[in-house]
Amino acid sequence: MKKIIFMTLAACMLFASSALAAQNAPESVAGITIGNNYSTVRSLLETASETSPWQEEYIRRIGLKDMEGYKGGYIVVGNCKRKDIILRMKLKYKDPSMSFFNKLYSKIEKRFGKPNDWRGNPFGTLKVWKWSLGDADGNVSLILQHFSGDDDSITKGNSIRLSRPSWIEQEMECWDKMHPPVNEKPIPAKMEGMKWFLPY
Repeated sequence: MKKIIFMTLAACMLFASSALAAQNAPESVAGITIGNNYSTVRSLLETASETSPWQEEYIRRIGLKDMEGYKGGYIVVGNCKRKDIILRMKLKYKDPSMSFFNKLYSKIEKRFGKPNDWRGNPFGTLKVWKWSLGDADGNVSLILQHFSGDDDSITKGNSIRLSRPSWIEQEMECWDKMHPPVNEKPIPAKMEGMKWFLPY
């Protein structure tokens, strides 16, 4: 009987902590909030930088000005179902040090628990922790990253990303429905065999 009571209490505590984590899923960083219209942060935006990434016309990416403690970044807004609504953000911290990264990680882990995923590299130059959190509006992805390598395609220093992946998927589905692909014949190959696929 005592075992059953203990198991029931443990299950209730686990459910309560999960519910609390869900209610506390983050939506904002530095005054920028997912789900808000991007006009709410217009003063922070480099509006001339607005563009749709290649083959991702269903979203628009807008650069951020430098803010105190931050060195740029961007927001991603919807271009179909949630037009002009902030779906994702990435901010680069001004402090690029590993000690600052560890301080950030410690505070985020204390608030949201252990991360769900590790995406670092074996060389130790890329450290990426990912939390997958949920709330009443769906899933929230939180990514904390540190990079100290030489690859120009990866943001150096420390950065944080916050997004609702399901909303981004819905934007893509909405765009595809509104703009069905046109079936055009591809330009024929100008060389025979594997030559067409290899550098020369």
